[in-house]
Formats: sequence, C-alpha cells, structure tokens
Amino acid sequence: MPEVGVEEVARELLCARGTVHVWRQKTDKLLRFTSHATSKTMKGKGRKETFPDVSAIVTYMKESAALTTRSIMEYMLQLELAWVTNDMADKRSGLLALQLMCERPANRHDFTSQKPQTAKKSREDLEQTRAEFALDFWRTYAEYEPSEILNVDETAINFDMPPRVFGPGRGRRDAARLRNTSKHAGRMSAGLTIRADAWGSHQGK
Repeated sequence: MPEVGVEEVARELLCARGTVHVWRQKTDKLLRFTSHATSKTMKGKGRKETFPDVSAIVTYMKESAALTTRSIMEYMLQLELAWVTNDMADKRSGLLALQLMCERPANRHDFTSQKPQTAKKSREDLEQTRAEFALDFWRTYAEYEPSEILNVDETAINFDMPPRVFGPGRGRRDAARLRNTSKHAGRMSAGLTIRADAWGSHQGK
C-alpha cells in the first residue's frame, strides 16, 4: 500500500478511501487475526448481553411455536429468577427494562414481529398437497423438456397514482376541487414467465 497509495488501492478494490485508510491503520491487528477466514468482523464488537444464559433463551425462541415477549419473560424468570428480580429492582421501570432485554436477542437473531394469522391447513397438509401436485404434474408432462414448460403468473401494476390529499391555504373556498383531475390510478397487468430450467422472462400487456 505505501508504494501505490490509499487512493489507488481504493480505486482498485472499489471501496471507500476511508475504509482503506482504516485497514492501513490496523495492519498489525488484521495480520494477527486468527479467527475464521470468512469472518466479516474482528469480533468482540457490539453491545454485550447482560442476561447470564442467553444461549438458552435463543434455543427456546427457535423451538417455540407461538413466540411472544411475555413467554420469553416467563422463561427468563424460570431460568434466573433471582437475577431478573435484582436487575428489575435497579431500573427506573423494571418491566420496561425486562421487555427491552427480551427484544434485544430477538432483533439480534433475526426474529421479526408479525401478526398472528389463522391457517386453514397445517404445514404437513400443505407439504402433502405440494408433493401430490408435483407427482401429478410430472406424470402428465413428463414427455416435455424443462425448457418447454413455462410457469406464467399475472400481477397488477399501478401507476400515475393521484395524491390522496391536497394542502390548500386556510380560508380558500373549494381549493381541493381541481378540474380535469382523475381520482383513479392507471393500471396495467404484467405477465411473469419462468421456464422449468429457471430461465426467466417478463412481458407487459
């Protein structure tokens, strides 16, 4: 790097000049790095978890069918009742602090907040239906090559959507009534096509 300069290295690697400058400052630390070669960080960064047994909480979250913040709280109390009680006593709002402690590992391990939905069929029934359809499909169209089988789906595209509200000045009469203004968006349909050998295309109509 000293021979070619930071700017030349940044241009060659297609990265920011500041990034290369930081690499140059941490050359010795990077060369002493002994973790996995595919690791994207130097490890040891980020906020540390305060709960003593976070791994058990994460395992419980992955195995739970209906995960809620309340269920995580109850499981924390089962594991470390004394620790949770002392931690809540030191906080201004102990319940809020416990809630944030439950949400932190959920966000860190890619759990999302979703609304519960009812399902007409179980996952096992859906898997069986998909398997039966696949067998029936290939039994019927086995004579065709994958490049000759097309899966087409139609989707709607809205464009030129009019504004929902206007912002007229106070005291103006009928300021929101404009002539020759459509209240409906333009709409078109697009057909999305993909071949069985995964070569996709798209066309509008």
